[in-house]
Order: sequence, then C-alpha cells, then structure tokens
Amino acid sequence: MRRLILFLSLFFAAPAAAQEPAQDWRTAAEYDVLLTSYAIQPKVLRLKAGEPVRLRFVNNSNEPHRFAAPAFFARAEVPEHLRGLVKHGAVFVAPLSEETLVLVPRAGRYGVSGGALAQRLLGMHGRIVVE
Repeated sequence: MRRLILFLSLFFAAPAAAQEPAQDWRTAAEYDVLLTSYAIQPKVLRLKAGEPVRLRFVNNSNEPHRFAAPAFFARAEVPEHLRGLVKHGAVFVAPLSEETLVLVPRAGRYGVSGGALAQRLLGMHGRIVVE
C-alpha cells in the first residue's frame, strides 16, 4: 500500500515540477513603450537580465502598430498565459489602446522595429539592451 501511495504521489507531483518557475510579477519593474506612427519611445530600452519586467505597449495613434523584436521574445521567459500576446516575434497593439506583457529577459542586444518599411525608415525602430 505504501508503494502505491508513493507511486501515485510521484505521478501526480510530476506535472507540477514541469510548470514554469514561480515569479513574483507584482514587484516587476515597469516600463512604458510608446508606439506612434513614426517612432518607438524609448529608442533604447535598457533592462536587467534575469529580472522580471512589465512592459506596457501604448499606441496613441489611430492606426494599429506592432513592436517586433523576434530574437528578444524568443529568448525571454514569458508566462504561459501571456504567450498569445507575442505572435511571430511581435506584440500587436490596436489603435488608441495598450497591451501589457510580463517577462524575464536574457542578456543580449536586440533590434526592434514596427510598422511598414516607410515607417521604419522614418524612425520606427530601436533596440533593447539587456545586461
């Protein structure tokens, strides 16, 4: 009987071990990222590697925008329930709205872009530096 209880406890405990590590997202540093028709502000976003952050993407224009950083999002630890916000390496933000994403970044330098080619040429680009 003891073996059965031990087996069942190991069997039911295994999925819990496979879950993501618990992060205290309530204390995560917060950063606002402003998306306009021809700019991403701040131009350089500086983050600390391994520390949880809350990124709030704000679109104050009348057209949809995206914040594309495929390498950054691919390497970052994003909670399972928020992974749907990042599609094809980008966060899409509807006109006059905002999206908030929490994640744990990994060290590196990452390029950021948004919008169509014309918008990128006029300044809708930047970078993320994680040290």
